[in-house]
Amino acid sequence: MAALLLTLDWCKKHGLPTPQAVTVDHSLRKESRAEAQRVGRWMQKLGVAHQTLTMTWTSKPEGNVQAVAREMRYALLGHWARAEGVKTLITGHTIDDQAETFLIRLARGSGLDGLSGMAARSQLPWPMLSDIALLRPLLSFSHGRLVATLRSAKQSWIEDPSNASTRFTRAKLRAAWGVLEGAGLSSERLAETAAHLRRAREAIDVAVDRLLLQDVVVSDWGYAMLGLASFREAPPEVSLRALGRIATSVGGEAYPPRFEAMEALLAWLVEGHEPRGRTLGGCRFVRRNDGTVLVAREAAAVGADVDLRPGASAVWDGRFRVALAAAAPMGAVVKALGPEGLALAGDGAVLPPVEPHLIAATSPALWTGAHVIAAPLVQYFAPEAGRYGFSANFLGLAKGKGAAKRNSL
Repeated sequence: MAALLLTLDWCKKHGLPTPQAVTVDHSLRKESRAEAQRVGRWMQKLGVAHQTLTMTWTSKPEGNVQAVAREMRYALLGHWARAEGVKTLITGHTIDDQAETFLIRLARGSGLDGLSGMAARSQLPWPMLSDIALLRPLLSFSHGRLVATLRSAKQSWIEDPSNASTRFTRAKLRAAWGVLEGAGLSSERLAETAAHLRRAREAIDVAVDRLLLQDVVVSDWGYAMLGLASFREAPPEVSLRALGRIATSVGGEAYPPRFEAMEALLAWLVEGHEPRGRTLGGCRFVRRNDGTVLVAREAAAVGADVDLRPGASAVWDGRFRVALAAAAPMGAVVKALGPEGLALAGDGAVLPPVEPHLIAATSPALWTGAHVIAAPLVQYFAPEAGRYGFSANFLGLAKGKGAAKRNSL
């Protein structure tokens, strides 16, 4: 509520459109629906458009409830933002939230990324939503300051009772704040530590960008070619992060594989252990005779089919943005071209320069029943393909600040 009031005031002062408000009803407490409705009434009084997004659970989580709910909350918000054409989400996280996040991750043995805490500006982690900015403008202010802001504005708010439940780690930490502060571990000090670590992480990210630019070629087919020399010479932390970024892009995942698995992969790469190939994170890593390493999509890991509506776009397999023309007929499905589709495309199909049939088979194609309408990467288009206007573009290394070289193929 404080974030909303401050944003509303800022927009008015700068002559900007009124912000929209979104409440996520997690459906985990019986009071949540009424609370969302109450927020809606406050928004109406303020002249702010408001919408409630309600979570639907097939089965409610038994453990790690808050983490699962947080993941689903941001996914709901991101898809709502995409549908509404909204490019920026603002949350009200405070310095207290930052300090609690640091301690929780420290207790879990997190590395540099986790201990860097929340950034004031970031993007949603999913490839299809990575262009939506997530802003936390209140990270340097305490929860008490926000409460004082609301009281000054005579605005009510709702405290989530789960914040006081000792079932959850955050509530246990809040109960121990007196002891922590007595030992010098104040919210401000912990947030400063997280900021120091974030600066170190940013410096490493610059080195990762340089490594990717120097010795990685990313193809529009959705695979990458690595030169091993730079990966052997770079500090392990830099090489590991570069591999993680490649794996998430080629494998279509929001997060890289576990650290231990990445360490084993790097050792296999730089030390030349057998076998010549291995899989991780939905990717195949193959050492080639010319000293390069191919990172390609694992066929068995390709994601679910996507029913694409006319005039809509979506992300297929976490790797390709696909789109249909508004005048396209209904009933088209995006799925992997596969060996069967490649056979239907015939001898005129254009293939990639490495592992041509295997890589082409994991590329996106538009199907109606057992009929391939269009497979843009292999440049196959059935006679009726023009009615569909189907396009498919690889997202590339979207999660990094730098961009690797792209192969025109």
